Amino acid sequence: MSNADETFQRSEGPPSDLRVGAPEREAALLALDEHLGYERLDPAEYTQRRAACQTARTESDLRRLFVDLPEPHPDLFHQPPAAPAADDVTALGWALGILLALGLPVTIVLGVVYDAWWSLTVPVALSVLLLYIEHLLTRKATGVVVADEA
Repeated sequence: MSNADETFQRSEGPPSDLRVGAPEREAALLALDEHLGYERLDPAEYTQRRAACQTARTESDLRRLFVDLPEPHPDLFHQPPAAPAADDVTALGWALGILLALGLPVTIVLGVVYDAWWSLTVPVALSVLLLYIEHLLTRKATGVVVADEA
């Protein structure tokens, strides 16, 4: 077995059987391109590693291509944090639900009994405020940044 073949058999760290897709393979190809540019790989070895990269199925298959190379290594599985699921109710969501469930009936009674229909503005204004705060927190958690905030 040649030295180049041993490179493909070794693995750094525990092997991972996580499957990779096009984004991970593309990151690995970009890293291989840089190593070719720095002349760390000769053209024949670069072609061999590129072919292995394109047929890689798991994370460990890709990591094996870089065990004998310094940085840069591909940044595998770098993804933005997942947005909260639609069925996850936050604390602000619960507060909004309680506010609407209790606040609206009370203000309707006040409007009918005392002709104080202006009291409807309180739960409506607080609901809008809570929804806006939740929107800002969700946007910050998912990494969405407006140009003014950058």
